[in-house]
Amino acid sequence: MVQSTSSPTSISRDRFRDILASIAGKKVLVVGDLMLDHYVETRVKRLSREHLIPINEVVDEQYFAGGAANLAVNIASLGGKVSVVGMVGDDNEGRVLCSILEARGIDIKHVITSKSRPTPLKSRYHIAGSIYLRIDREVREDVDRGTTSSLIGAVEDCVDDVNCICVSDYDKGTVTPLLLRSITRIAVERGIMLIGQPKVKHYKDFIGFDYLRSTMAEAVRATGIKIMNESSFHNLGVHLLSSLNCKALVLSRNRGLTIFKGNSMINIPFFVQKEYMSAIGIRDATMAIFALALASNADVVEASILSNVVAATATIKPETMIVSFKDIEASLYSKEIEEGISQVPLYK
Repeated sequence: MVQSTSSPTSISRDRFRDILASIAGKKVLVVGDLMLDHYVETRVKRLSREHLIPINEVVDEQYFAGGAANLAVNIASLGGKVSVVGMVGDDNEGRVLCSILEARGIDIKHVITSKSRPTPLKSRYHIAGSIYLRIDREVREDVDRGTTSSLIGAVEDCVDDVNCICVSDYDKGTVTPLLLRSITRIAVERGIMLIGQPKVKHYKDFIGFDYLRSTMAEAVRATGIKIMNESSFHNLGVHLLSSLNCKALVLSRNRGLTIFKGNSMINIPFFVQKEYMSAIGIRDATMAIFALALASNADVVEASILSNVVAATATIKPETMIVSFKDIEASLYSKEIEEGISQVPLYK
């Protein structure tokens, strides 16, 4: 394959500013795994007399929305209007999470409370800002058919005036094949843009979505296709683009994003140092601007570039990432945005 010498899209900051200006008020329905992120800052008091381990005392605790809930928070932070369909447990964590969402002006009327499953909780313990322990409390099995039917009914109640539906899967059981088929049917019948963020377990069930985003590692685990070189990566993208019947597939890997669309494979570099790609919540923050940009008539390349601009705002700190317009504007003037974007033909 010979690399094209022309850019796949016109890189114009004025165009990006127009897209950002049109985001305010866009209505997005977020469906997926709602989680609660818990951060505990500690300090060492002394060594235990019982075992040769340090005894830590709690200095501070913070809670943030996680998973699909953090996607909703980031959309709201950027000016979008959000409704959420998902599930929390009948527990204090579920109540804390719902209060966080309500405080952001997010519609949670269609969040289901389960008496049999706890709210997924990610507790991270820190000393001087550095994590030393993470404990997860969660149930990963798919929800039962009755719960799925309730979620489908909630989606049908929410879609009358939305600009797009965004499904965010974290393999915590909310997203099932039946739910995905039903959402696809609803979106097609109503003419609503459908954007998906699959994880692994049900990756191959995201059929008929308009746009899909994931990591290369998730795609590899879901398909079993090993990446040995650029040709095998190309084959992975072609296989998924065809089998999932989507308009465009965006895969992230160490060097940046690759978009598989029509007869092209478009490469966009990350505008951020690699270590910051592990910032907590970066997946949700970049997906938020990606979905809002597409809902504002951006093409998938423009939306992907803006998602990389958001990634460039990431920092490593003990909290879940929430992006703002101020953060985006501060990164929008990087020269890297105009460099390194390439397009190659996609042979199927």
